[in-house]
Amino acid sequence: MEPLRKEARDNPSASANLLSKIFFCWLNPLFRIGYKRKLEEDDMYKVLPEDASNRLGEELYWNQEVQQAAKEMRPPKLTTVLVHCYWRSYSLIGIYIFIEVQCIIQPVLLGKLIEYFESYDPINTVAVYEAYSYAVGISLSTIGLAVLHHLYFYHVQRAGMKIRVAMCHMIYRKALCLNSTALAKTTTGQIVNLLSNDVNKFDEVTLYLHFLWIGPLQAATVILLLMYAIGPSCLAGMAVFFILMPIQTMFGRLFSRLRAETAVLTDERIRTMNEVISGIRVIKMYGWEKPFAALVDEVRRLEISKIMKSSYLRGLNMASFFVASKIIIFITVCVYVLNGNKLSASRVFMAVSLYGAVRLTITLFFPFAIEKVSESLISIRRIKLHLDTAQDMDLLPGGDLMMVGDRGSNLSGGQKARVSLARAVYQDADIYLLDDPLSAVDAEVGRCICGLLRKKPRILVTHQLQYLKAADQIIVLKEVMQPTEEERRLEGNIGLRMYVKYFMAGGNFLVLLVLILLNALAHVSLTATSVVFGFLRSLLFFNILVSSAQTLHNSMFNAILRTPVHFFDINPIGRILNRFSKDIGYLDSLLPWTFVDFIQVFLQVIGVIAVAAIIIPWILIPVVPLLAVFLFLRRYFLQTSRDIKRLESTTRSPVFSHLSSSLQGLSTIRAFKVQQKFQQMFDEYQDLHSEAWFLFLTTSRWFAVRLDGICSIFVTITAFGCLYLRDGLEPGAVGLALSYAVTLTGMFQWGVRQSAEIENMMTSVERVVEYAELESEAPWETDKQPPHDWPKTGSITFDRVNYSYSASEPLVLKNLTVVFTSREKVGIVGRTGAGKSSLISALFRLAEPDGRIWIDGFQTSAIGLHTLRQKMSIIPQDPVLFTGTMRKNLDPFSQHTDEDLWNALQEVQMKAVVEELPNKLETVLTESGSNFSMGQRQLVCLARAILPNVDPRTDSLIQQTIRDKFQECTVLTIAHRLNTIIDCDRILVLDAGRIREYDEPYVLLQNQDGLFYQMVQQTGRAEAASLLHTAKQVTTPTFVPGQGCH
Repeated sequence: MEPLRKEARDNPSASANLLSKIFFCWLNPLFRIGYKRKLEEDDMYKVLPEDASNRLGEELYWNQEVQQAAKEMRPPKLTTVLVHCYWRSYSLIGIYIFIEVQCIIQPVLLGKLIEYFESYDPINTVAVYEAYSYAVGISLSTIGLAVLHHLYFYHVQRAGMKIRVAMCHMIYRKALCLNSTALAKTTTGQIVNLLSNDVNKFDEVTLYLHFLWIGPLQAATVILLLMYAIGPSCLAGMAVFFILMPIQTMFGRLFSRLRAETAVLTDERIRTMNEVISGIRVIKMYGWEKPFAALVDEVRRLEISKIMKSSYLRGLNMASFFVASKIIIFITVCVYVLNGNKLSASRVFMAVSLYGAVRLTITLFFPFAIEKVSESLISIRRIKLHLDTAQDMDLLPGGDLMMVGDRGSNLSGGQKARVSLARAVYQDADIYLLDDPLSAVDAEVGRCICGLLRKKPRILVTHQLQYLKAADQIIVLKEVMQPTEEERRLEGNIGLRMYVKYFMAGGNFLVLLVLILLNALAHVSLTATSVVFGFLRSLLFFNILVSSAQTLHNSMFNAILRTPVHFFDINPIGRILNRFSKDIGYLDSLLPWTFVDFIQVFLQVIGVIAVAAIIIPWILIPVVPLLAVFLFLRRYFLQTSRDIKRLESTTRSPVFSHLSSSLQGLSTIRAFKVQQKFQQMFDEYQDLHSEAWFLFLTTSRWFAVRLDGICSIFVTITAFGCLYLRDGLEPGAVGLALSYAVTLTGMFQWGVRQSAEIENMMTSVERVVEYAELESEAPWETDKQPPHDWPKTGSITFDRVNYSYSASEPLVLKNLTVVFTSREKVGIVGRTGAGKSSLISALFRLAEPDGRIWIDGFQTSAIGLHTLRQKMSIIPQDPVLFTGTMRKNLDPFSQHTDEDLWNALQEVQMKAVVEELPNKLETVLTESGSNFSMGQRQLVCLARAILPNVDPRTDSLIQQTIRDKFQECTVLTIAHRLNTIIDCDRILVLDAGRIREYDEPYVLLQNQDGLFYQMVQQTGRAEAASLLHTAKQVTTPTFVPGQGCH
């Protein structure tokens, strides 16, 4: 569980005055801090009460809808709930954009001002005053548009955030209520994808939803004004708009279908990633990285093919938006002239400005609205499907006990240990020292420690954090615990190196050169060819950037597979999944779109400046200071915004970590009835993320308002400047100056904002590249190859081995020198933290040991990791299975026949169970093998380990499996219960990473001062006597040279 930070500061927006709220002045102190130093979590403001996760979740009224639907015998409707909850507040936001539409009068004022110059009369003072009133109107409408536009987008973004947070609250609450059947059908990947990608569609749909009604209204208004300006000729141009609309609507529907298909594949990829990260230790010990890499690569390949198709559709949409204006103006002018009309500057520029005003809405926002509504409906369907499988436990017979049953029944194997605990209780001691007792039997330990012994002083040593809630005091021992490190945040600018890496990951220099050429041709060609080059440019651009996302994902995944295990010890699963879900999601979709948009706008600005420089060079005089101010503002803004974006990424990780750990410990959460506590923690993590997200969207508006404010000043200066210099100006020059002032400043500020947005989103590339450059383990294969039948005898030598999990960690094995002879069975015992598991980790080189380890004459550090690990088998303490067929779980490399697999299953008494399954060996195991009991999972792991040693004639009992099947192997057994290793050939006793004793069990028990003797005595008199008797019964093995032990 990731820690929550200390109390945040009060949110100043709650107490800001009206002007401060309109212009976001309350953010000024934060920008001053961000400009001076790196922002930290403590610099963020408290989430506003109305944005709090708990409040938003409770306001959703989903449970009422479920109950109402049950009464009416119909399925519950999530869409109905969302509309019922948010329609009033969201409808009111539409007022801003409705007023904004009225500002479309600006092109008419522009036409009137140009008309003044066409019929210029120096002595007509009335006309001069009229002209000045038009200039005032243009200035005020520009300022009004800016203010209303940003207030609208601020409020719709906040509405989207509220819906997303409420949905996340509901999804998590339902996840806590998954019954065993639903849990088998639901994977962590699915829920992580719902929380990382699906709910984001609500952030997006709220931006554009109002344009579904604003678009037609604005189009109708513009047609009326165009009829006034140029007559029926305008219908030819508008016809192009109306032809584009159904085409883009069709694109939207196709996009929606592809989105639904992509989401399923993303679920599967993240689910597989979750399993890989959860079982990474086992995957590494078995040397299974390659088959899992192939599995993820295949899913990712299918996912990226869908994303590529979606991107092509998006590219066509964007290209049609940028070429539409050229085609429309060209057709309109042709029709106007062919009808015998005479062109005038006022009419042309009024028409161009009116088309420009409606172009954004009709060819971009309206199709976006359709696309985002379609996407949101897909997401709503997916989220609703997760409520349909998640039935409340309270409605089930047996309640919480149903969930505990599976895991609890499998943990009841330690009967002797339970009796041992009961014996301690009957002694009625004054103080109870509990050294990790019965770690397997959760409920009994909890009941005993907190119930029967509640009046006694109790000291409990445990790795199980669920018991700590009942403790009066908690002592954390640094040497024993592996802390989770805080997620690292990079600082400063996104360097050129990162951009080069991003583009080079998607194409070589030649491809990038072709892209640059296409961009140039798209802007300098004539109308027909510019359309063709425009479309080709968009498609190639998206191809390069989506390919880049694929390459970077593969690099990150391969780096994750190759990094040492220590990385997974200090980074929670949710933190790693965050990069594979949210950050990769940005690279797949949003970043390519923003990049393409920025480049197109940037090239248009260059084109506008070039034309202006040729025709009216004096208009460029204010462009230089304007550019300087823009760039300074951008730099000032990015100093803070970049940090906020990085904070938004890192505060997102705990949400996923908490979700992942909650799903893994669902039975424990229910057993202790702490669902409400975990829901509260989830809400706190959500609120922490909302603090960062709220700042991200408000700082973006702060920047945009100021850019638009500067643009408004520029337009005002141009309008009044034209009137001041009216004596020497042509109407065409005035029209060009004013229309370019409006166009240029609009594009300028949008381009600057998009460039800043790119830099913010490049933090996701930065985070992906950071993981792609993780420290790597030793090579999987090396030139030095042992013989094919190595290891033949299985003798193992540790020679002065020191071992720690990383350079910064203390040694867990210290100067270890020991020999395990051929075919010897050795039990390894010691108290918690003695170094038992570390010895196995050193043998498998999960971290590189200092010293030498030899197996059959080969030094382990000299050969490849796969060569080493695949020649050893491990049966882990916690059984690790993966989603996939039973066959894949037993034999991922397809090296064995069906007969071998069935024989291995028979050896562990699982053959009958698998034969009863509908598809036998092809039966798909659910996530973590949860459709098998804990005991069955352990048996499958055992079958996997004995598979290389299968002998069809053997028909032994399960208790003898290890002894019989591994007769010809050297076996090291880490013991938690002494009766499991008392009949080993020898026993190695470790203490604090050093060897304390190493001999035959009976010999060790003769030394009453020895640690092993003390451990046996601590099991109780009867158990100690039984262990001594068993040790005495074991005959001393005789060693035959060349053949090992017999």
